[in-house]
Amino acid sequence: MEAINGKTVERLSIYRRLLKKLSAGATEYFYSHDLAKMAHVTSVQVRRDLMYIGYSGSNRKGYETKGVLESIGEILDTKEGMKICIVGIGNLGKALVNFLSDKSEKLKITALFDIDDKLCGKNYHGIPCYHVNMLQRIIEEQKISIGMISTSSKSSKEIADVMVCAGIKAVINYTATPLNLPENTFLEEIDITTSVEKASYFAKVLSEKTAACPKEKKILVIDDDIDIVKIYTAILKKNGFKVCSSMNSTEGLGMIAKFKPDLIILDIMMENPDSGFLFLNELKERNINVPVILSSSIAKATSNILDVNQLNIKTILQKPVDPDELIVNIKKYT
Repeated sequence: MEAINGKTVERLSIYRRLLKKLSAGATEYFYSHDLAKMAHVTSVQVRRDLMYIGYSGSNRKGYETKGVLESIGEILDTKEGMKICIVGIGNLGKALVNFLSDKSEKLKITALFDIDDKLCGKNYHGIPCYHVNMLQRIIEEQKISIGMISTSSKSSKEIADVMVCAGIKAVINYTATPLNLPENTFLEEIDITTSVEKASYFAKVLSEKTAACPKEKKILVIDDDIDIVKIYTAILKKNGFKVCSSMNSTEGLGMIAKFKPDLIILDIMMENPDSGFLFLNELKERNINVPVILSSSIAKATSNILDVNQLNIKTILQKPVDPDELIVNIKKYT
């Protein structure tokens, strides 16, 4: 059989796990975009992979879940199954046994190995543990095909050589020491330390990126003129603000708790001539200290009758408001 690309094999394995969940939930058919969403790949990739293994769906029903599972099984599994051994039954080795012991009917851990006499002769999940000196003999007797190494790094090369000599066809290396194996032996290197350091690096980069890019500021626009609301929304979004709007003061009050704005742009005359004033007094009574920019056609008159400081008004802008002036003031008070 011609070997499939390793990445394709990985995706098929993921598809199978996901489709088993669908099958358990009595989902008889699925579409490529459904599986793609769960597997975090594109629907095109799903269709290519399933076509590669010789399975095609229908436009009306999509793919048959059971049929795809059987096709993937024919590609990934052998009829008689494969045997696995693990060398190194420390914390990592025991964790591997616990995790893998009942994961697959076709893949069975049949032997464990260690150098610690206290571990040898015991069973873990019903699997016997032998001294590592018996590694070659047990592999040959049981016809084990896959070997997993979870020992110290210094012994990994010697163990891998014994495995290959005994007939192991695939080695999974969990140590930090890279191995060089013959071309006719598959090698999977899983360096947990490197993975953690990689995760640490990207966590640092993303943290720095987040710190360098302040969170998106939220602006609540309260105005009964739909054209004004649309204009303000377009200007604010273009400048990187998140916008929510209301066309009356009562609804605007209710949106504060949900939207949690960093600043409010408020009209004075809405459903009633004094709606804006009542809104401001309500903010004061509720101890809501969100900064407010008044946007009004009577800005000059308003500035003479309002106590700007007590009502948390930062500035009063005359309509029609200049877009640049609006953005400058919003940035100043957020």
